[in-house]
Amino acid sequence: MKKQYLIILIILLSICSNINAQQITNNAEISIITCAPGNEIYSIFGHTAIRVKDPTRRLDNVYNYGTFNFDTPNFYLKFARGKLDYMLSVSPYKYFVISYMNENRWIKEQVLNLSFTQKKEIFKFLQNNALPENMYYRYDFFYDNCATRVKDVIKNVLSEDMIPAESVTKEGKTFRDMIGPYLLGRNWDRLGINLALGQPADKIVTADEATFLPDYTELFFDNSFVIIDDKTMPLVKDKRMLYNPKSRIDEKSSFLTPSLIFWIIFCIFIILSVFEYKSGKYFLNVDKTLFFITGFSGLLLLFLWFGTDHKAVVNNWDIIWTAPLYFIVAFALRKNNNLSFIRIFLLVWSVLLLISAVTDLMFYNLFDNAVIPIVLILLIRSTLIFFLRR
Repeated sequence: MKKQYLIILIILLSICSNINAQQITNNAEISIITCAPGNEIYSIFGHTAIRVKDPTRRLDNVYNYGTFNFDTPNFYLKFARGKLDYMLSVSPYKYFVISYMNENRWIKEQVLNLSFTQKKEIFKFLQNNALPENMYYRYDFFYDNCATRVKDVIKNVLSEDMIPAESVTKEGKTFRDMIGPYLLGRNWDRLGINLALGQPADKIVTADEATFLPDYTELFFDNSFVIIDDKTMPLVKDKRMLYNPKSRIDEKSSFLTPSLIFWIIFCIFIILSVFEYKSGKYFLNVDKTLFFITGFSGLLLLFLWFGTDHKAVVNNWDIIWTAPLYFIVAFALRKNNNLSFIRIFLLVWSVLLLISAVTDLMFYNLFDNAVIPIVLILLIRSTLIFFLRR
């Protein structure tokens, strides 16, 4: 019998210990951590996390919604198709900070102005959200990422006790406008991102939606208020610079920008076209290569559009100049060019390209400016094939 009592006592002590570990004291602080953008493509927009610090309990952890499991089956395929689940991870604060210090990235902290009850509710939510059955979520670049999750945690837990910021950016800003400054000097990254993003990126953002970027999540909290004991006060009571490197080594922008490369290619095609016109020669493989690369690019955009769960890549205007039918033309094109469907397609698409180029340059920005030379090349070569390559 004594052995049974001993076992029961151990179980009760274990339960009490676990309950105690789930509690925080009134000395606890809950804060928002914002980290500087990094040099790698996956880190150029910065990072946001939640810190829970309780000296009385010797607790100091960071709740990080920006992690994923590399051991996930078919990891790269799921990542490409937008089907990769991200997760909430919990790590000691000191290890979190060290990782960003090693990358020479500044770290800021906003200590939230909360009542003891509000602190407990946020901590309880985080603890529950960190359980294996709750920790995973489907990542979305604009609407559900490490920064928006942090904002949603605080906003949802505080509920009616929080008065969210009404504005954190200039009116009329779109998602594409907001990511632009982070891509300065990263011309090839900017081109790739702009080519992949569709019309959802051109939606004008609200203050709430602007929090997809960590810097704006920080501004969101700075401009929000909390109600404690019927009193309205700023949500952020203290701001600290936890780490500020003396200097940063930023990536240098390459001299060979997409615009420069594409305009050089445009000039080469102009010279080639004039030479062909005067000499009567036709370099068939040049057009086959041009249409193959362009059409293949269009097929990739179609894959992103219809074959993935990425919400930001649908309704992409770039499908106009990267028409997937160019891929078929690349294989069907002949010197005598007697296939009527090719000639009709090239004529119709030349008119569409001309309208698109004029629209882009004069009225509405359909494409990244860097691809305008490519659009003009396709227009010129398609027109020449229709009128001169019979």
